[in-house]
Amino acid sequence: MVTYFIFTVTFFLSSLEGAAAAVGLHLNVDKTKFMAPNIEVETLTARSGEPIQCVEDFVYLGGHLKSSEHDFVVRKAKAWAACHKLKSVWETGLRRSLKVQLFRATVESVLLYGSETWTLTSSLERRLDGCYSRMLRMALNVDWRQKVSNATVFQQIPSASENVRSRRLRLAGHVHRHPELLANQLLFWDPDRGTRGRGRPKLTFVDTIKKDTGLKSANEIGKLMNDRDLWRRFINARTLKPP
Repeated sequence: MVTYFIFTVTFFLSSLEGAAAAVGLHLNVDKTKFMAPNIEVETLTARSGEPIQCVEDFVYLGGHLKSSEHDFVVRKAKAWAACHKLKSVWETGLRRSLKVQLFRATVESVLLYGSETWTLTSSLERRLDGCYSRMLRMALNVDWRQKVSNATVFQQIPSASENVRSRRLRLAGHVHRHPELLANQLLFWDPDRGTRGRGRPKLTFVDTIKKDTGLKSANEIGKLMNDRDLWRRFINARTLKPP
């Protein structure tokens, strides 16, 4: 649920609790949280009178909502754990093609889980690509002392940042073509309330899509997205290139 006003949240929350109670269900207050970015925090309570906790960050479907950087750090730790569990496989003489398929299915999928929604700065992209490169070298049993170039290691495998860019653009196009989805209303959302904190403005999802496409107008991007085949060709032309 996304809204500007606390009374709107209160109304929908009360309606949800009422509908749930009608079929014998109840709201678990301990598992219910809300976030209030860039606005003054107000009290939110359930119908029972119990206060609902306001949090700085929230994990939804395995992803951290507040910060792409924090989400990346968590995913990186999980991916390294998955990579090390398969160390005995990486050290075998299994042919490269099978190792690559296994790596992308078991390690890459963990690292890039939920990455479609990430907003990556140039610095974070370099960290992501460096992490992915080290993991791939481990999977292919290529030691850094062998001085093998990334071009040789990757061959036709796209870099992690290119993979994320492709996933992000595909998700954005799908959401834009389905106006019945709530996410459709948020795709090019530009908040007109609240205040930015001091310092350099944080990169938004809209900013990232414009950067990915090289286009400055949301309307122009939307027109491209409306044509699925054209959008797919556009994505393939700009992403999924080996490093």
